[in-house]
Order: sequence, then C-alpha cells, then structure tokens
Amino acid sequence: MQKKIIWRSLSIFTAAILLTGSLLFTGCDEEEKKQMEQFKQQESIGTKFLKSQENADKKPKPAEPDGPSTNGLGISDEKYEASIKKSLVSKNNNYLVKKVLEKMRAGEEVIISTLGGSVTEGAGPSSYTQGYAYQFKDMFIEKYAANKDMVKFVPAGIGGTPSPMGLIRYQKDVVNKGGRDPDLLIIEFAVNDWLECSKTRAMEYLVRNALEHNTAVIMLYGAATYNNQQAQIKPVADFYKLPQVSVSDGLRGSGINQQNGSKVYYTDMVHPTKNGHTFMARCILNLIDEIDASPIDEKAAIPEGYKNENPFIKFATIYGDTQDKNVSIKPGSFDHKDDAIQAYMHGGKSFPQNWSRSPSTSSGTANNEAFTMTLNCKSLIMIYKNANNNSFGKAEVFVDGQSKGTYAGHEEGGWNNCMVVMIIDEASSSQHTVEIKPAAGDEDKSFTILAFGYAQ
Repeated sequence: MQKKIIWRSLSIFTAAILLTGSLLFTGCDEEEKKQMEQFKQQESIGTKFLKSQENADKKPKPAEPDGPSTNGLGISDEKYEASIKKSLVSKNNNYLVKKVLEKMRAGEEVIISTLGGSVTEGAGPSSYTQGYAYQFKDMFIEKYAANKDMVKFVPAGIGGTPSPMGLIRYQKDVVNKGGRDPDLLIIEFAVNDWLECSKTRAMEYLVRNALEHNTAVIMLYGAATYNNQQAQIKPVADFYKLPQVSVSDGLRGSGINQQNGSKVYYTDMVHPTKNGHTFMARCILNLIDEIDASPIDEKAAIPEGYKNENPFIKFATIYGDTQDKNVSIKPGSFDHKDDAIQAYMHGGKSFPQNWSRSPSTSSGTANNEAFTMTLNCKSLIMIYKNANNNSFGKAEVFVDGQSKGTYAGHEEGGWNNCMVVMIIDEASSSQHTVEIKPAAGDEDKSFTILAFGYAQ
C-alpha cells in the first residue's frame, strides 16, 4: 500500500519537474534535442526516489546543529546567516533599487511584483501565502515602508511557467493587475527554463521592457534537486547590470538537508518547505540590505544593442479578445471558451479568453474547420492546454501551408496545465498564415489554444 502511495505521488512530482522538457521540446533545435535525450537517459528521478524510500531506515540521523538553531533547517543560526550571505551573486547597478527604497521611506506608493513558476506561486507549504514571495513582501514592508498601506503586492507566479510564457503573461498579470508598471520586479525562471524555446530572447525582452519603464529588476535563481538554469540566464542579467540572488549558491555547502523526501528544505524535488521559502525570502532581503548600505550608483544606461542574436525587438500578445490591426483571426471550429483551464492559487484563471474547439456543431454534424490566423511576424509562440482527460486530442499546426508539428492536447499526467511551443522563428518579419486543425484520427476530440505571443 505504501509503495502505491509513493508511486502515485511520484507521478505528480515527476510531471511537475519534467514539465519544462515536455513544454518546450517540440520547439527546440537538433542540438537541444540531443541534450534532452541525454537528460532522459540519466537515472530516473523515480528510481532515485524509490531507492531513497527503501533505504530510509538505513540512513544515519542528521547531525545535530553545532550551535543554537531557530531556523528550522537543521543547521546553526550562524551557518544559516552565512549561507544567506553566500546567496548574493551581484549587486550590479543599484540605482533603481535605491530609488524604490527612497519611495518606501517617503511613504509613497510602491508596487512590488514577483513573476515565475510554482515556487514563486507558493507551492510546497500548506498555504501559498507561506511562499517566499509573500514572506519577502512582508519582511520588506516591515523593514522599509513608512506607510504599509501604500505598498501594493502583485503576485504573478503560476506552475510550469518558463520565461516565454512569463513574457506573454507580463502585461496581463503584472502591469494590468497592478494598474501600472511595478516599481520592483523579482523574476524567477531558473527552475523552469530547461530548453525553453526562445533561447533567453524572451527573458531579454522582458528585462529590457521593464527597465525601459524604470522598474527595478532583481534576478532570482531558485534551487531544485536538479541543476537550475542560472548559467544560461546570468549572461542576460549581467548584460543589463541586474542585481542577482542565487538560492542554489546559498544552499551549496550549507549543511542543510536538501534530499527529496527529507521535508527539511524541499517538500518534493523542487518546492521548498515553509522554512525553505523563508530562506529564499531572507536571501532576497539580504540583497536589499546590502544595496541599502551601499552608495547609490549612477543610473545604468540600457545598452543600444542586445545580448542575444535575432532578438525580439517588438513583442505583442494575442488573446481571444485582442484587437490588433496586425492580426486577423477566423476561429473556425475553435469558437468556444474553455473554462477548465489552469488557475492561480491566489484566484483567477490563466488565459480565460481562449479558443476551444468543439468537435461537432449544435446539430451534431462534424465541425473540422481550421483556426486561421494571418499576421506579420518573425517569431510566433503558442500556448495551449494539456487537458486532464482524453476528450482532448491532437492538433496539427500549419504555417503557410507547411506542417510545423502536431501537439497533444492531452498527455498522461496532464492537469489542464499550459504548454509552450515556438511555431515560427525566422531572422526577419514577413506575412504568415497559420492554420490549426484536428490531427488525423482526432477529429472527434477537443483542443484549446490559450494564447499567442509574436515578435517582429
């Protein structure tokens, strides 16, 4: 009975951690596919997990802390504080963060937002409000705000969010929800950006756009029981002189038990315990404190050029209710709204203005008319739903009459989560016609398109 429970839990954990691989594998080049295959060939996480359970009784008990310990992570408070200090990667240019602190102390309105995946959303503890984002917000307000009522918090984490999906969500979930651009934005994609389809171009556009609106950006590198993507993201953060915090660096050599299943730092393979989330929040606050104690820098100029080749110069999102003169859409059989979509822990749905296909008309006749969209772009990202039931099937995507791939609207382990793929990626913009239709043999199945984002 115990092993059945372990396997059932494991399937959920494995789906969550390997989500980015399935999210973006179809949008990657041959070299990245080889890397993904090598990743799959490693000893499975499931095998490691079961071994850890079978040998749990044989493992020695963790050593007692070598000093007073009130942090809940099994190490002395002295080591805990030293580990937090180690998490500081770089203060880089501190001008915009210092300006946020000035506004906090003056009692002016300040908007704080956190953008990322399920860790940022607050997964792991018994309540999402025990997540690092909420704990940091409370710590930050308590320490620096002259008027707590003037600080607004906009949480924007959702499970399975790689940076391209974060970019597509940013205007809707951060700027629109806050009523304006935030003063402080904390970005965390390091545990979700495995083989993400834009090759950090989405991240670069997101950062650059925020800086252009005088938003202070902190790049946060979360930790997991697998390697994160700090090495891939850091060059972009350094290019724009962003302050950076690495939870992974802080945990390395700390003595904190980071084994999956230990329930000390992690609740599973990636989501921290409440005490783990507290550690993350303290790491961010340590960066703020270090910046507060430093002289103010001159404001860094946004570079004229870009870090990435073939960058996103202009970027726009397309939802079911978008009015864009550059885009023409005929929904065809994708003329319904799907309400059973991924939701936020703090309330609301991810992409309520979507296009969902009904296999038949109200009279019962087959309805296989394609979703058709014409637009001028050089890159096009699609987000679609991975349903939790087999009434959803596959859809084939055509660009200018050529098949670009078939995507499954339901895969084993699907939980109505969002999937992200790049279906156009070229060096320059041109006019394109995109058609999405049920794949052969799945004409009686549904499929939901959640959103698009395109670059010029």
